[in-house]
Amino acid sequence: MNSSQSHKRESRKIGFHELAPYVRLVQHIEGDDRYRLPPRIIYDYELIYVVAGHCDYEIEGADYPLAAGDLLFMPPLVRHSCTVPAGEKFHYYAVHFDLAYMGESFDFSVDEVYTSHDYLHAPYIPDEPELTDRPVVRLAEVEFPYVFAAQEPLVCEALLRAMYRVHGSESYGKELQLRADMLSLLAVIVRQLATPSGISKRHPQSERIQQAVQWMKVNYRMPIQLADIAVSVHLSPSHFRALFKEATGKSPMEMLLVLRMERAKELLLHSELSVGQIAEEVGYADLHYFSRLFKKSEGMSPVQYVQSLRPKFR
Repeated sequence: MNSSQSHKRESRKIGFHELAPYVRLVQHIEGDDRYRLPPRIIYDYELIYVVAGHCDYEIEGADYPLAAGDLLFMPPLVRHSCTVPAGEKFHYYAVHFDLAYMGESFDFSVDEVYTSHDYLHAPYIPDEPELTDRPVVRLAEVEFPYVFAAQEPLVCEALLRAMYRVHGSESYGKELQLRADMLSLLAVIVRQLATPSGISKRHPQSERIQQAVQWMKVNYRMPIQLADIAVSVHLSPSHFRALFKEATGKSPMEMLLVLRMERAKELLLHSELSVGQIAEEVGYADLHYFSRLFKKSEGMSPVQYVQSLRPKFR
């Protein structure tokens, strides 16, 4: 089955607040030019960090050479293969994981699916039909390229080394440590790929999008429409909205809401202003509308938010 075929599978995006990686397999592999990975697809995510040597990946028909210090981020159901150039060696850590645990019915045995194949001699790895309809969960805030150089290589290697050690142990609660280390590793990568405002550094319009976010940070107290933000960076509203969504995973108005709610939470905890005054301070003349937006964003009313957290800051 070609991975480009349409599968009747669930696909959804989750945010950072829902991210709870489930680590299924951690590997530490050293090989030479006899190493090969026949064409295959996988059914969860795989993250590889190259410690030493070189290898050549082919992903959906395109070539991606990897060298020491490179990371490879392989999503589910993407056709790929790998070889090592003649005379070269290859040393890497790899982790297979889901962005969130999807339940026992969607779990699978790595021994049956990944580690039991004859990778050295098989012309290709057959697809697992019962897994091709497995739900695909993606991260909303950032898009990972297939291959990129690690900006913090020592940190990446140390985290993967620790995960490999824990994964092979019988220690109680190792799932928690694996999740914690995987979250730390993803946080390192996200910091590398996106600005503090959540804008992809790889996006060709990232500078213009950052200017728009900065404009919102300065003017969030004012009544703002999409056209106001678009004008600030000299784009039409429709074009700007499309670019902004592509670069950040949020619409401009969703980003404005995030900025306003963050400021509102600061004022609720660290000022003596009333809720009505805080609503006006962050750009909402209607107290009830502000309260509805706040509850939708935070899961509780402004008053409940203060009651739940403010004593900790006294």
